[in-house]
Amino acid sequence: MSDHLPQELLAEILSRLPVKSILICRCVSKTWYSLITNPSFIDDHLKKTAARNSGLLFFRYSTRELVWPFKENVRYLLYPDKSFPANPVEELDCPFKGVKRIVNIVGSCNGVFCLSDDVYGKYTERAALWNPSVRKIVNIPCPNFTFTSYGPYIHSLGFGFDSTTDDYKLVRIAYSHFNFGEIRPFVEIYSLRSRGWRKVNNNLKYVMLEGSTSAFLNGACHWVAIKEDGISEVIVSFALGEEVFGEMEVPDCLVKKYIFMDIAVFDGSLLLVPFMKFTTERCFSVWMMKKYGVPGSWTKLFNISHSEGIRRLVAFRQNGKVLLAKEDGELVFYDPKTEEISATEILGNTRSFYLDTLVESLVLLDEANEFAEEEASEDDGTNGVSKEPSSSPDGVDKDLQKISEGKKNANSPMILNEANEIFEEVAPSSNSTIDKANEESK
Repeated sequence: MSDHLPQELLAEILSRLPVKSILICRCVSKTWYSLITNPSFIDDHLKKTAARNSGLLFFRYSTRELVWPFKENVRYLLYPDKSFPANPVEELDCPFKGVKRIVNIVGSCNGVFCLSDDVYGKYTERAALWNPSVRKIVNIPCPNFTFTSYGPYIHSLGFGFDSTTDDYKLVRIAYSHFNFGEIRPFVEIYSLRSRGWRKVNNNLKYVMLEGSTSAFLNGACHWVAIKEDGISEVIVSFALGEEVFGEMEVPDCLVKKYIFMDIAVFDGSLLLVPFMKFTTERCFSVWMMKKYGVPGSWTKLFNISHSEGIRRLVAFRQNGKVLLAKEDGELVFYDPKTEEISATEILGNTRSFYLDTLVESLVLLDEANEFAEEEASEDDGTNGVSKEPSSSPDGVDKDLQKISEGKKNANSPMILNEANEIFEEVAPSSNSTIDKANEESK
């Protein structure tokens, strides 16, 4: 079919196909492979993907075995948006394994998940970028600030996309001591484009606690931090483009009253989730910043008595319900309108629950898989990755070694029908060309 279509029109048709169909089309020929793995094609496909919803939810949770060695069983599942938490359509295999427990999902952007093996006191300093849609995972090298070079430390991470440079970045903020009167954070950024870390000069005066959550919004990563007095909270932002820190105040009624606050994003707005007070009074609430950067726009969405045992906000659903995790590991729905709590019949590690809409993208498709699945070990000194890349020696994806099989798949009626529908949309006056290509493929 490509022999009868201009390259621009072929690219337009392929870019509108589902990811799975595009991956099959890579195997038709080296020409198609080069076109599909071209960064400009990947960007064009992402723009089209952003305009439509995949209809799939990405869900992660884990359970722990009750006998030695208390192994953590982690599951990554895809659900139809309308059926969750029933009827998963696919279970994914993530090659990145934790040394001691589940890995931390720092964040996701454009279908790419940033994973980090954060084990307090172990200093594994391992991280990776993973796109489950294309089954690609890229290892992030060891940062500059490590236990070996600086000794004990605490750190926080933030992940996002820098639209000014079309680059995916991981921000790492580390503190080598806890003297709030003399804080000297070490800030560095990993760039997917440069494939390395570099230090960022800063005047940051606040501390992000170990294990604190981050939220990416409006081109910046956000954390809840502690001020110099060691008790007052503030939201710290870091713009990935300008690479500068900023700050926003939390609601006055929350200052100096809570031990922990999480931060999240929903519907284009920042959320604050305070859930443990300094006093014996215990409650769980969610606040939304209606206008970004305007402290006076903070609004409380709902409040739940802590007698219900609610510990974490997992996600907001489009039907208005909220997915919450309880202290005992039960995942529940909460309806803010009726204030009713209903079970999902899912039990797991409270910190392991993660739910978000899956963005099916081709990001990382042009990257080589840098490691295959291998169990991480505390004793063998490995990073939980194999030493051999999965790409072939000449740099050509192994899929191209199955060209003949790929051609059969690409010429299947299903994919040709998809191509026909798209062609009729982008070039209604040229149906004869695609019909001719279909005849030749039979």
